[in-house]
Amino acid sequence: MAVALAAASFIAAPGAQATLGQRVESVATDATRLTAVAHASIVQGPYTVHTIALPSGTVVREYAGADGIVFGVAWEGPTLPDLKTTLGTAFDRFAGASPTRGGSPLAVSADDLVVYSGGHLRAFSGRAYLPHALPAGVDAGVVR
Repeated sequence: MAVALAAASFIAAPGAQATLGQRVESVATDATRLTAVAHASIVQGPYTVHTIALPSGTVVREYAGADGIVFGVAWEGPTLPDLKTTLGTAFDRFAGASPTRGGSPLAVSADDLVVYSGGHLRAFSGRAYLPHALPAGVDAGVVR
């Protein structure tokens, strides 16, 4: 199932998003490559939320800690983001994982990676985060 979802992300969305686990500087680069229609940043205490609106209408939120590392990514909209680029080096672990599926969403949960993704045509949403990269005192629930 994870492989099918990953394959759909290649078909559904052109371009690339910021990469989970990479430096926050990738946000501006990705917004430019995506021809984003909007890019905003909001500081939320120990982390910053970078929001990129894609031409397709999909919104990608990237969560970066004070150390400058993107610890979480969330998306919602009519198309899936390019999960291979969004998840970066975590994509192979995601694609190779044995997902649990209790209805919806698709869930992959490991010590080093958590991904939830669900939806249907024109209404996708999901989130991914690196538990070990969460800033001190920040709950994983902020990645939404």
